Amino acid sequence: MTWLLLGALAFLLALVNLALALLGKGSGQRALLFGSLACGVLAMLEEYRLAVGWVQKEDWSALMDVLPGMEMVLTAAVFLGLGLNLAAMVLHQVRKKEKTS
Repeated sequence: MTWLLLGALAFLLALVNLALALLGKGSGQRALLFGSLACGVLAMLEEYRLAVGWVQKEDWSALMDVLPGMEMVLTAAVFLGLGLNLAAMVLHQVRKKEKTS
């Protein structure tokens, strides 16, 4: 369950960063970016720990039921999170250049 909360927090931080970029406010941009990426990585590690626990308990049915579907979900989540953070970074750079020009 921890991985789900961390993943949701990662997306929330990325969306806040994107919203601030759209509004032209650059304060806290790096901290939000770091927080979003860190929560995303921690969510992946928690998911991995969950699978390791199933292996240690020899719960093969849980592995066979959950992991094939989670691969696609986690891959999509990684690409979506990276895309949101990249969009926020690009917007912050564009806004920064507009202010200096």
